[in-house]
Amino acid sequence: MTQIQQPPQYAPPQQYAPFPVGGFGYPPPAPPRRRTGLVVGSVAGAVVVAGGLGVGAFLLFGGSTLDDADAEGQISARVQEQTGVAPDAVDCPSGVDLAEGTTSTCSVTLQGQAFDYTVTQLDDEGNVEFSSDAVYVPVADVETLLAEAFAEESLEVEASCDAGDRTVLIAADGLSIPCTVVNAEDSTDSADVTALLDAAGTVTFE
Repeated sequence: MTQIQQPPQYAPPQQYAPFPVGGFGYPPPAPPRRRTGLVVGSVAGAVVVAGGLGVGAFLLFGGSTLDDADAEGQISARVQEQTGVAPDAVDCPSGVDLAEGTTSTCSVTLQGQAFDYTVTQLDDEGNVEFSSDAVYVPVADVETLLAEAFAEESLEVEASCDAGDRTVLIAADGLSIPCTVVNAEDSTDSADVTALLDAAGTVTFE
């Protein structure tokens, strides 16, 4: 009699747990740390200005002429009040006759940077108005702005700018200072950035 052979029986395939990422006994790799170089190109510009434009009326009566020494003292005090730094020098012309509407120019030097103040006579009795178009940009504000730009990219950095001996910049078109940003979590990760200023005090980075 012919026997019918039964097909061989196979056990169901055994299920295996997937290998953990990184292999047995190893934690999964940490996500790569963001580096400063990844966000340098996205740093946005902003305006950093400490009031450089000032106007005030003062009595500078010196007989038939303006009191140039008093004018120099008033301007020096105004600059120091606005910047926190005493100017190196203020020089106003002497012998300016009292005459309503007459203007004269005083030169100011602040941390080696020169700019002018205009003195306008409001009458012929020594009442004058001081004004300047100078825009003051504290270096510390530039550093803060740079660090905040990286913070917007969720990266904490320490920023520093090298302006020599200057703590306050007189804004001017084409003015630039070198800066460095360092990753707060990895001091070996840094990037060089240039801060560019224009005459209005607008600061951009590249």
